[in-house]
Amino acid sequence: MRALSGLRSPWPYVSLSVVAAALAVAYAPVAAAFVVSGAFLASFLVWRFGIFYGLWYLALVALPLRQPLSLDVHGTVSVCLVDVLLFVLLGAVLVRSGVRKLWARSATFKILALILFLSAAGLYSATRVFWGVASVYRLLVQLAVFVVAVHLVRDERDALRSLIAVVAGLVVPVAYGFYQASLPFGAPVPDWGYVTTAYDLTGAPFLRVFSTMNHPLNFSHYLTTGIGLCLGMAVGAAGRRLSAILVSIAAVTAFMNLFTYSAGGLLGMAVTIAVLVVLARSARLTWFVLFLAAVLVVTAPPALVAKIDRLVTGQSVATAARLVTYQQSFMILRDHPLLGVGWGGIRGALEGAYRLTRADPVAFGAENYFLQRAIALGLVGLFLYVALLWKYVRNVREMGGLERERGGWRPVRMGVVAATFGFFVQAQFIPTANVSTNSVLWLLLAIADVAGAGGVPSPRRPG
Repeated sequence: MRALSGLRSPWPYVSLSVVAAALAVAYAPVAAAFVVSGAFLASFLVWRFGIFYGLWYLALVALPLRQPLSLDVHGTVSVCLVDVLLFVLLGAVLVRSGVRKLWARSATFKILALILFLSAAGLYSATRVFWGVASVYRLLVQLAVFVVAVHLVRDERDALRSLIAVVAGLVVPVAYGFYQASLPFGAPVPDWGYVTTAYDLTGAPFLRVFSTMNHPLNFSHYLTTGIGLCLGMAVGAAGRRLSAILVSIAAVTAFMNLFTYSAGGLLGMAVTIAVLVVLARSARLTWFVLFLAAVLVVTAPPALVAKIDRLVTGQSVATAARLVTYQQSFMILRDHPLLGVGWGGIRGALEGAYRLTRADPVAFGAENYFLQRAIALGLVGLFLYVALLWKYVRNVREMGGLERERGGWRPVRMGVVAATFGFFVQAQFIPTANVSTNSVLWLLLAIADVAGAGGVPSPRRPG
């Protein structure tokens, strides 16, 4: 008993924590840094906003950190701590309020549930079961984001805080991305991402930065969506301090996006800014945008300049590869028009009967958001996604009515609109399978759904 009495002292636990932290740093220093920082952030958020909202904001901040904050269980199977947190929140939401009321009032939720059902049914004919299950799992994570968001985001204040949490989550991957961009070509990089290369006009190689995500294009897509949120909320924000912070984050994030060497990222950022200039109708914003564009042109890395030059002159291999993927995808859709080949059948079909070339740049995907979903779920699935987008647009229009009644919805609406344009413009050039970026989209769907229902504050706010 005397020996056990020592357990009442905090020192054994402090000692174990120090040893655990030391071993974590020795084994995986980057992941350990993220975990320790996340623990401190979680403590602050829970203290400031309560258990439900604190963990919700933590999940949104940590969305781009899914790969570093994952544990390998068996081979390629990983458990993402961010996903675990989202599922815990989902379970708490379902226990508290169930799903019947949400099903009754939300057409968006019905469409999302039908997409999930159709995706799960497609596993029956999957030639690559693992790929199919992984795709259904990604949809489950995104549906969890939507359900939790609809439950917790009840008014413009909750919506704005959730979007700010997403923006705050840009800081760590952008900072780590600049560190990765400073490394010499060939230096060791984390094993959670794909190492791809860009070349300048002299043929010198450069690492395409993927930071905390698994691919440079996915990282670029997340940055573009985040830039839309930053600038949209900055244009609509009432406070100068918040606007200045958001514009600063957007500028640094835009510069970081250049080092992914993504032409789609450039186009996505350009369209996002153009949309904001049209919506805001501000001469000051127009001049600022022109100044920012000039700065980005002057500071563009040589490999990006070379890539744009190859695109303009028609020498880009990536352009030809995408045309091949489009042709292959339309061949699949021609033969499987109604229900597609399922998420687990895409790779097998493109590697087998529908393969037109063995050239390495040709990916085993449609390289387009809507076409990828069409070959996976057929015209039925494509109709569901178009209906989802149509309902989303109508909800955003309803948000405009709320903005006239309550001015607090203005930065939310501007951020949602700008981020949506950035997301879908760049999504026309990649399959858009990344969970983190799609989770932001499903968060926007949820916020628009709340606005479409009137955005009435809940009489009982979970703490």
